[in-house]
Amino acid sequence: MRVVKQRDKTWVPCPGYSKKILLTENELKSKGNLIQIVKVKPGKEIKSHYHKKTKEIYYVLEGRGIIWVNDYRSRCKPGDVILCEPKDKHGAINDTEEYLVWLVFKIDATKNDTFWE
Repeated sequence: MRVVKQRDKTWVPCPGYSKKILLTENELKSKGNLIQIVKVKPGKEIKSHYHKKTKEIYYVLEGRGIIWVNDYRSRCKPGDVILCEPKDKHGAINDTEEYLVWLVFKIDATKNDTFWE
């Protein structure tokens, strides 16, 4: 068993958002898989991008905003789950006054597998 304290992890700034890696592939003992939290500030956007190999599963924790996958746009809220398959173009807009936060499960992730539009 292992307990991860989110407060012990560091936010990493990225274009339009910040992320906090909770469990790496080494900690999970599962190559290419990791778990992180993503937060988008009010009024900010994660630009459209895709991954050639990585699959991502989002579980919305806090806030509301618009997440899109290909041509499908959805106003998400806490408890929603979004699946992004490899080659799906996806992104998010936080058009509210509160943070939009979700948990990300990355599957088959590889370095340099994010391609911005």
